[in-house]
Amino acid sequence: MAKIQNISEIHPTLGFTEFDVLEKYRKSFNESELGRLHSVFPFGRMAKAVGLSGQRLGRRNIFSSLEKIALMVLKAYTGFSDRQLVEHINGNLHYRSFAES
Repeated sequence: MAKIQNISEIHPTLGFTEFDVLEKYRKSFNESELGRLHSVFPFGRMAKAVGLSGQRLGRRNIFSSLEKIALMVLKAYTGFSDRQLVEHINGNLHYRSFAES
């Protein structure tokens, strides 16, 4: 099964232009249809209502409880299979931005 690549550790600590491009993607996400859809959902309240907790023992989760709700919404919105969703999250920064609430 395809695995989700963890790129959320990128921090613009160096003065390279690649980080400027990342900021442009973030801005374009906020202006996109996915960005507008993301802003409509109260992911925090939804996670709390469902009873998802960020605290748990065991292996570290890739996604927080908010991000898990965002993934469920994104999967329902796109109609992708699990594999397709993973491929799109790994290859599309707008999908990645939606998942990383």
